[in-house]
Amino acid sequence: MSRVEASAEPEVVEPQGWSALRLLLLLLPLAVACGVRPDPRIADEFHERLQAPARGFRSVPCRERAAKVEALRELVWLGHDLRARIREFDTMPPPQLHARMMAAPLRGSAADVRCIVRDLHGADPKEQADFLDALPLIANLLVLECRVLLSQGRLEDGWAHVLEALALHGGFRGFGLEQHLTLLDVLRAIPPLLDAHPPDPATLERLSAAVDATRLDAATICGATRHDLLTLAVTGLRVHFGQREREAMAKRFGLAHAMRTWKSPWPGQLGRGEWMALRGAYDAIVDGCAKRPLGHALQRAAASMLQLDSWHPPTAVRLRMIADRLNRVGVLTDTQITVLASLRARWLRATQGRDPTTAELALSFGRRPRNPWDGRHYTFVVVDGVLTVVRGPYRHEVVLPPA
Repeated sequence: MSRVEASAEPEVVEPQGWSALRLLLLLLPLAVACGVRPDPRIADEFHERLQAPARGFRSVPCRERAAKVEALRELVWLGHDLRARIREFDTMPPPQLHARMMAAPLRGSAADVRCIVRDLHGADPKEQADFLDALPLIANLLVLECRVLLSQGRLEDGWAHVLEALALHGGFRGFGLEQHLTLLDVLRAIPPLLDAHPPDPATLERLSAAVDATRLDAATICGATRHDLLTLAVTGLRVHFGQREREAMAKRFGLAHAMRTWKSPWPGQLGRGEWMALRGAYDAIVDGCAKRPLGHALQRAAASMLQLDSWHPPTAVRLRMIADRLNRVGVLTDTQITVLASLRARWLRATQGRDPTTAELALSFGRRPRNPWDGRHYTFVVVDGVLTVVRGPYRHEVVLPPA
């Protein structure tokens, strides 16, 4: 036997079936790690937060809801056609969609659409179109039709459509904050229309009241954010929840929303670590939310959001999207107050024939407006036909038409 042969290690022959058994033993820890057993502590802690009073959030029953849904169903499909084709108000829809838009019963629809959207407990996603999802699309249709009517010289009809678009977002009750924030598109469309097609003083007053009705108070913003965070928790952790949590969600937010949340495509199998991070962010944002600037709440939640980044990045991204809505509330409020100040300055000019004083403009708000994001108040100055709106670092100038 050669030296090489003598030093060779003997061949190891595994018993029959041993390879498969060893592979199973290697995969067992992975299988255990992938399985999530329901944790009653998570259910109890979630239920405790679900039971807290939902200030700024309520469902409002809608009389004759089914008839309203049937009468306005076509607007939902027309809105979805708009989503696929239109990106800016300066872009008119193609001829076929334009004809449908002009023939649709848009004017006078806002009250019924809002009635449907607010009735959470009457919603039936199997039988009824999703009016909440379509609400911003219908508002965009109203603005597009307004532009056509104004270009035809039909000022009263055109501005009535803008009033309808604003009414869709008026009296927000805390459900669908993401959809409400699309009001920003409607508000940004108003200033150029004011310059091109100045309305009469009575219409200016109605526009001012309609914009004012879209403003959000802190309790409503916080209630809407709390709802979104609870929904996120269900989609990520529903493996831990049982009948008690299902019934509590249905009682609070409506059966249709609860069922849709439980059937979401997200697996719902996150564990204790993800819940601790999500719970930390929830508590940081929700506790005392209405008593401090929204920006401070986001700062308090930053550490928990970073922690969730390491535990489960997809859920962390969804949490940041919810948190970012608070930032967008600040941008929306800046635009609301600027448009309001412009409308009131124009009205004071039209009725008094001169530039309004700073005091007159401030008094037109009743109480000095404040941005909920940073808690800072707005100031207004009109000099030589230029209105300046200031809030901390925010500064916007509006050139008023000749008196």
